[in-house]
Amino acid sequence: MYSRKGQAALDFLMTYGWAILLVVLVAAALFVLGVFNVGSFVGSKAVGFTEVAVPAFRVASDGSLSLKLQNQVGNPITVDNVNATYGTTSAAISPAANIGVGATSDEIVVGPIAGLVSGDSYALTVKIGYTDRSTGFTYTESGTLNGVVQ
Repeated sequence: MYSRKGQAALDFLMTYGWAILLVVLVAAALFVLGVFNVGSFVGSKAVGFTEVAVPAFRVASDGSLSLKLQNQVGNPITVDNVNATYGTTSAAISPAANIGVGATSDEIVVGPIAGLVSGDSYALTVKIGYTDRSTGFTYTESGTLNGVVQ
């Protein structure tokens, strides 16, 4: 014969199964709509740059990175190259920009960098090669730029 307890357990599991499936579907829909896109809530920030700061930057819809560099070395510097990496793709430029002590450079444009789509958040790894003009030594500064593609 049939067990009443078995039927109750089956009904209980089916009800919870449908509820869990509904929660998973709602979470997937919210993820697709971009609700869980943390980059859109945090805003733009530059992390890890100490000697050559990045006070302003943006990524355009075509994937080009525009940035300004600020000299915090204490001596005049020449920026030799800037390399930006997103995932497995990268773009580089050799601007040869001279920046005085405490000064900010003109706008430097790198790219376009493939894979960046308008509205998506990004984390770019940026390496800045520069020469201290007082000593003649070359250095590399690196950090991460986080934001949303414009």
